[in-house]
Amino acid sequence: MWRRISIVLNKEVIDNARDRRSLLMALIYPLMGPLLLALMIYAIDKVVVTGGADNSLTLHIQGAEHAPELINWLSAHGHTVIPAPADAEAAVRDGDIEVAIVIPATFEDMFVAETTAPISVLVNTSRLTGLITINRVGSILSSFNTEIWGQRIARKGVAFRSLQPLDVNHVNVSSGTHIADILLIMVPPLFIFNLFMGGTYLAIDTTSGERERGSLEPLLINPIERWELVGGKFLAALFYTAIAVLVQLLALKGAFSLGGGENLSFNRTLSWQAIFNIMVLTLPLMMAAVSVQFIIATMTRSFKEAQTYLGLLPLVPAIPGMLLVYAPVKAEAWMMSIPTFSQTLLLGEVLRGDPLPMLHVALSMATTLALAMVLLFIATRLYEREELIFGS
Repeated sequence: MWRRISIVLNKEVIDNARDRRSLLMALIYPLMGPLLLALMIYAIDKVVVTGGADNSLTLHIQGAEHAPELINWLSAHGHTVIPAPADAEAAVRDGDIEVAIVIPATFEDMFVAETTAPISVLVNTSRLTGLITINRVGSILSSFNTEIWGQRIARKGVAFRSLQPLDVNHVNVSSGTHIADILLIMVPPLFIFNLFMGGTYLAIDTTSGERERGSLEPLLINPIERWELVGGKFLAALFYTAIAVLVQLLALKGAFSLGGGENLSFNRTLSWQAIFNIMVLTLPLMMAAVSVQFIIATMTRSFKEAQTYLGLLPLVPAIPGMLLVYAPVKAEAWMMSIPTFSQTLLLGEVLRGDPLPMLHVALSMATTLALAMVLLFIATRLYEREELIFGS
């Protein structure tokens, strides 16, 4: 039995290794998501403070000569002041600079008179880097505003600190040190999507493809049980799915380490142990995904029809992860009985470095494995129908 299954397995693995489209799905396609994440992390890392001693910022200021006190304060706090372009508004709109500060000529007189002096901060909110930079600039100007305000109140004989109704101390209890850690919540749906894509082409090619090429009928008349034939093809597709998953995990590890720098928590989060845990946790889901692919590919009438349906299939299991990006939930035991949803929750815990409750892991793997076995049984029964040769 195992010899016959291994013969089918070796045949399918070798045949699809010679096919560029199978290799594209297993080796190249999984790199797309990590590459996009790496570019996003790199872009954000350029404009966000990573939590070290160097919190300096380069500020483009027009009319700096009208506010010597502000310029001196900025320089004393490590910020670099450079002249803004003559047409600062156009420069910000075109993306030449992220933010520009415009100081009117009346600023110094109003500042000396201790009245409210206006300044303008130009920003292009359609650019992500502009939104991030304006938050930092606003924080810097707010600090200057509070400090000068306190000095003016103190000169009038009023204890500035005693007037504050609240003394707020922000404590960050997360393991991350960077705003780019938010991108971690994008990984589970991206990962689930790729998991349902890895073995797609092999599942199509070994059913609809062989039917259209006329090689399926000679294969079925060989002295081999249908369930042994399905088992060999199933293991081959599972092999390519596992390769695609592993390639994506390695690409994510590289993207996090190279795209974010040493100050990020990604290197600690996606450790080799985490990669191993993810592979084990999602193995039952890989089996379920391959089983569904074989069912759809067997029931469709043509290669193109199977390709259409299986191209849309990854969107369905990825939806729970997409919803969790906007509405995160706390994992509970009953949720572990829902395939894909439970894996999405567990993946989030692994990426955050949270301890995994063994009950949750056991429930998730057991229920998903049971579903995979049922789906595989259905796929085997479909292979026993004579309509398989002609299409459903």
